[in-house]
Amino acid sequence: MVPRDRDRTTVRRALAAGAAVWLAVGTVLVTIVVRAGGDGAAGLAAVFLALVSGAVVASGWLLLAAALDLLAGEPPGRRRVLWTVGVLLFTFSSPLLVVAAQAAR
Repeated sequence: MVPRDRDRTTVRRALAAGAAVWLAVGTVLVTIVVRAGGDGAAGLAAVFLALVSGAVVASGWLLLAAALDLLAGEPPGRRRVLWTVGVLLFTFSSPLLVVAAQAAR
């Protein structure tokens, strides 16, 4: 079993990486929408698309960490597995936010 503090560190780093990607991609996309003269729905879709990008990064980080831990013979703890499942569920359902934002036009 992976030590609890390492599980917490892995989740924290995955969420921080996802947030950093969300901020970076969101800044670029919103800047493009504003310069192109887009409306509020386009800006909202850009923010949600950036959120999807951040969720994909966090999911990938957590899945890779779990795979590496399993290969090392140290299964991740229950809390990290729950975080991984939660982030994956959000990642798979979050593209619906982009579609909904586009449908609001």
